[in-house]
Amino acid sequence: MFTTLASLILGSALHLGGITGDLRLGDKYLAEVPLSLKCGTEEVEGKTDKAGSFHLTVKSGGKCQLSVAYDKQTAVVEVVVFDKPVRYRLLLELKDGKYILKRA
Repeated sequence: MFTTLASLILGSALHLGGITGDLRLGDKYLAEVPLSLKCGTEEVEGKTDKAGSFHLTVKSGGKCQLSVAYDKQTAVVEVVVFDKPVRYRLLLELKDGKYILKRA
C-alpha cells in the first residue's frame, strides 16, 4: 500500500502543470477535435470531449504551442503553461479559407 501511495504522489509531482479549457467555432462547441500541446521537446496529444472541453498535462512548462486539427487544417496558438492548470477559451475562426486559432 505504501508503494502504491508513494507512486501516486511521485507520479503527480512529476507533472508541472497543464492547460484546460474549451474550443468553439462561432457559438458551436467542437467535440472530438484532436489537440496537441508542444512544450520544448515534449508533446502531448488529446481531444476535446463531447462538450468541447479539454485538459492536457505536461511535465515541462513555459511558452508552448497548442495545435488544433479541424476540417483538414491545423491551427496553432501560443499558450503559457504554469505549475497549476491554466484555463483557455479558444476560438477557431475561418478567414480567407484558412482556420485561425485565437484565445477568447
